Amino acid sequence: MSATGNIGNFTTVDTAPDSGWFIDFMDIANALPEYRVMKDELAAAMGDLDGKTVLEVGCGTGDDAREVAALVGARGKVVATDLSTTMLAEARRRSEGSALPVEFRVADLRGLDFPDDTFDAARAKLVLMHCEDIETGLDELVRVVRPGGRIAVFDYDFDTTIVDHPDTEGTRQAMRCFSDAHRNKWSGRQLRRRMLARGLQDVTVSPLTVVMPFGFFRTLSAGRLASAQQSGQLDFTPEQLEQWWLPLLRAEDEGTFFASFTGFVVGATKP
Repeated sequence: MSATGNIGNFTTVDTAPDSGWFIDFMDIANALPEYRVMKDELAAAMGDLDGKTVLEVGCGTGDDAREVAALVGARGKVVATDLSTTMLAEARRRSEGSALPVEFRVADLRGLDFPDDTFDAARAKLVLMHCEDIETGLDELVRVVRPGGRIAVFDYDFDTTIVDHPDTEGTRQAMRCFSDAHRNKWSGRQLRRRMLARGLQDVTVSPLTVVMPFGFFRTLSAGRLASAQQSGQLDFTPEQLEQWWLPLLRAEDEGTFFASFTGFVVGATKP
C-alpha cells in the first residue's frame, strides 16, 4: 500500500486515481483491536437491536453492516449507504451468498432519500468528520430516526494525535499540520454538544484511544505531511521531513514505536 494516500478523500473515492487504496486502508484499520471495541461500543450505544430497522451511513466495504445485520436478526433489517459506488460494489461482492438482512444503497448524508422517522436506530462510524456540511449531516441522521430511536456516532479528535519522537517542537508542528488537514478535525469533541443542541436525550459518551502500529500511522499521515510541507504549512524542507521520519523508522525496527489518537462514541435518543 502507498504511504502517500489521503484519507481526507473518502468523499471522492470513485474519482481517485486508485480507489482500491481506500478499500485496503479500511481493511487495515478494521483489523486493529481497538476497532473491534469501537464497533461493540457503537452497537451498545444503539441498544437492543433485535428485530429493529437500522441505518448505517458511510458503510464502506459493508463489513460492519453485516455485523449489525446479525444483531437485528431475521425480523430486522439494515440499510447500509455510502457515497461511493466503488465501495458499495465491494460491499455487495463481500455479501454474496449471505442471507443476512442487509441492503446496500447509494446515498448522501447531506440529503438522505428516506422519509422522516423511518429507522429504529442509525449509526455513523468515522463519517461526520468527513462531511462538507456536518450540521446538515447530523440533522439528516436525526430526521430519519423514529422518536425513541437511538443514534450512535464515532469520530476522532485529531488534535489528540501523539507520537513518541525525539524532536518535540518539530513533532508538535507536524501533528498540528496533520490535524489541520482534516475537514472536521474536532468532530469527536463536538459530538456531545451537537447532540444536546438538537434536543436529543440520554446522551452517552465513551472515549476510545487507538494505538497505531507504525504502518498504519505512516499510511494515515505521510501523504498529509508531504502536502503540508509542499504548501508551506509545515515549515520543513523536503530533507527535514525525510529526516523527521528516520527516528520513527528506527523505533519501528527496535520495537519501540508509539503513536495514538482518541475518538468518542456518542449515543443519544430522539425524543
